[in-house]
Amino acid sequence: MRNPLVPLAAAVALGGAAVGGALAPAPASAAPSWRLEQPAPPAGAPYKVPLGRPGDLQCWSATRCLLAVEGNATVARGLYAYDGVEWRPLSTVCGGPADTTRIAWAGPDEFWTISEPSRPRLGGGLGLCRFRGGQVIASYSTAPESADPFRPMTAAACRAPDDCWFGGVGSQDPSGQRVGSYHLRFDGQALTSHYAPQGRGVSDLLATADGWWETTYAGAQREDRDTPITLAVPEEQPRTIHQIVGTSFVNARFTALSRPGVPAEGSELLAADWAPGNVPWFVGGGAASGAAAPETGSVPRPPIAVRLADGFYRELPLDEAPFGATDRFADVAAVPGSDEAWVAVQSFQERGSTTARARVARLRPDGTVALQRLPAGGAGRGAAARIEFTGPGEGWLVTTAGWLFHFTDGAPRGRDADPAFSRLITYRPNEAVAQAIPDAPPVDDSQLFAPPPVEPEPEPEPPVARTRRIKALMAKLSRPQVDRRLRLRISFTLRRPARVQLQARRKGKVVARTPLRRLKPGRHTLRVQLRRDRWPDALRFVTRETRR
Repeated sequence: MRNPLVPLAAAVALGGAAVGGALAPAPASAAPSWRLEQPAPPAGAPYKVPLGRPGDLQCWSATRCLLAVEGNATVARGLYAYDGVEWRPLSTVCGGPADTTRIAWAGPDEFWTISEPSRPRLGGGLGLCRFRGGQVIASYSTAPESADPFRPMTAAACRAPDDCWFGGVGSQDPSGQRVGSYHLRFDGQALTSHYAPQGRGVSDLLATADGWWETTYAGAQREDRDTPITLAVPEEQPRTIHQIVGTSFVNARFTALSRPGVPAEGSELLAADWAPGNVPWFVGGGAASGAAAPETGSVPRPPIAVRLADGFYRELPLDEAPFGATDRFADVAAVPGSDEAWVAVQSFQERGSTTARARVARLRPDGTVALQRLPAGGAGRGAAARIEFTGPGEGWLVTTAGWLFHFTDGAPRGRDADPAFSRLITYRPNEAVAQAIPDAPPVDDSQLFAPPPVEPEPEPEPPVARTRRIKALMAKLSRPQVDRRLRLRISFTLRRPARVQLQARRKGKVVARTPLRRLKPGRHTLRVQLRRDRWPDALRFVTRETRR
């Protein structure tokens, strides 16, 4: 969410665009409105295309925005950047699935992303990248078997380059001693893990000039209806707004209003935002996670918008007429220079639709709602997914399909020429290189995935009474080879008939094996299928000699 140390965002939106560090006044133009403004098509594509499901949309100023996309068959997964004139690809690394990829600004040319780890590690939300000055300066993930492994993360925010929080799912550490919603804190030197005691999954994190807030799902993570919630303190209703004080997590004074037919755990919050000089906004709707959520939907109830008033967090008395029974506010953008906010509206059923017409609503603190559909006519471009505003007349919406709509008066702002956002980033430090597991399958069988040396099982000692030695059963073992499909191949010469099996082992346990085959003397090759997540640290032959 928005960085609390960015007054420029509002200044730019109200007074002009940042061009080479200076503000240029915008000429008078028509009243702002929503218009489709898609990036240029990728090389080889004749028309503009959707970018794929969006992970996050965040702006530092009106001429400096970032968009994370999942990508599709035409568009590469990664990041796009807006420079006041156009959107262009910024990074083909440090992306990930839309459900977990998030962006957190830490400075004018510094930001973090929650991403997938470097290969061969896998898993959305299990990696972090730190960008500065147009490059990835650090990359973080953990091996699954580490003493304090990362858990999936779904929210990120920074107050400064040395003050960031990342939040994730309800989980526990390997020892079972720390239980709750997973968090990482960066203090400028190191990342440290923390588990919030009320174990509901984190849906969003918010840094303001006054402190830290987070919103949560009703369940352990998004749309998780089965995982039990571990609560340090029992709750009659979910406490879905927390403040972070130091490294402690404090329940804010908010519970959703009781409604007929809505169970106690039938509400959850999905997003938060804040504009300098104002109070935060928190939004959500009927729970799609937790024990009260229907198996394939969300609890029917109107959407929720919450603001702080008189020391308490209160639901706004929204005009509910424009909304359906399962409509929810999926994202919120506080508008700098005003006390209003825009929200992305979607029903549970259309949350992944690429053909629905997007719905956005302008909210006022008195509960007034102004709903719009995008585009105003014609075919839909996907449900509203992420929304961001940098001023009363400047904002962006991206749909679930990856189409961008610009709220603008059309006045030119000039191009932000910062070199940190003008070149494509394609390199990421591989935080997994310390592992014995290679980074990728070899292109030419060059042993990049070569397992450790083979350890043939020792043969029984010959009878003491006999003095004649016989030759080893197996000879001329080739070096193991691994192809692109992770099939390991090894050849050997068998001197006598035998039953032979090749076993791949990890920490003493068999993780892959061939059948125990009867083989005749001669040259043979065995093949075994490997898996990245169960990569062996040893190979062993099992042999049983037979008669001819």
